[in-house]
Amino acid sequence: MSTIKAVTFNKYTKPDGFVLADLPKPTIERPEDVLIKVYAASINPVDVKRANGTLKIFDPEKFPARIGYDLAGVIESVGDDVREFKIGDEIFVRLAEDERGAFQEYVVASSKTVALKPKNMTFEEAASLPLATLTSLQGLLAVKGGLQDKTVFVTGGLSGTGSAACQLAKNVFGAAKVITTVSTSKVARVSELVGEGVVDEVIDYKTTAAGKVIPKGSLDVVYDTVGEALSYLHLMKPGGWIISIINLPSGQNLKGLFPSIPGWFCSMLDMAFKISQYRASRYRVNYDSVVLVPTKEQLLDLKQWAEEGKLKAVVGKVVPLSDFEGVKKAFTEIYEAKGLTGKTVIKIIE
Repeated sequence: MSTIKAVTFNKYTKPDGFVLADLPKPTIERPEDVLIKVYAASINPVDVKRANGTLKIFDPEKFPARIGYDLAGVIESVGDDVREFKIGDEIFVRLAEDERGAFQEYVVASSKTVALKPKNMTFEEAASLPLATLTSLQGLLAVKGGLQDKTVFVTGGLSGTGSAACQLAKNVFGAAKVITTVSTSKVARVSELVGEGVVDEVIDYKTTAAGKVIPKGSLDVVYDTVGEALSYLHLMKPGGWIISIINLPSGQNLKGLFPSIPGWFCSMLDMAFKISQYRASRYRVNYDSVVLVPTKEQLLDLKQWAEEGKLKAVVGKVVPLSDFEGVKKAFTEIYEAKGLTGKTVIKIIE
């Protein structure tokens, strides 16, 4: 095989402008690299944000651009310095910024970012985990004092990040009570999808405002996946934590990932971030926003917790790459924030 199929875009565009292109099959150039045959890749909101130009001020694209961070597959070949992996190993990975291109038949990645996939998960399930679950993990780890015996409120509990946060809070970090919001049609499915006993209270946000049923001053932690965290300040205990994955982080944190961000833009972000911190501080609540810094060590943690039964993948839809119209539709649903269940996965190898 000298060429591969890959999802690309030739200009900033909505998903209907994506192209299924023929590209040269990638080859190993660095001794620490591995060549991966991709079996499945999952869609994240950042994929469509990159494609439509939302992030171009941070990191402009070079066209034609490839798309996607999360994948699972099989090691096809290894660089000279790779000792941890062998041909045929089943892996999963959140690709580094300069390796993006999960939605293609083969990809080269640094072995320093790759981990063996959970043995009890399919390729589709493993591909759904990295970005969303690592984001949730790092967000919950930002809570000083931990979650043991705490009451945690996760908004959007059947989103990719929300479903991971619920499970990690209860099964890994020992939260006493987990509360979440979902839409009417999803209420009955929460226990089925994230596990019995993980969520203690489910609120149907279509019919009930969370602020009317959660007692004032009862929450230790709010994990915000929808951008509403500051509206719940009156529900927080003094000393509690709000962690947002949807609001923009400080300019300083973002510049660590995207060094080319203009200084004036960083200053604007810092000001907005400090305003949020100030609003929270008036209730004696801590506020932080997460910028994912993926690590292999934490991927290995996810593998362990999955194999121990503490972490389930929540996959709402699987679409084969061969159905490219279906693929573009799947990306469009993410672009339009349709409120899907769990992660959408593209099956690369059928």
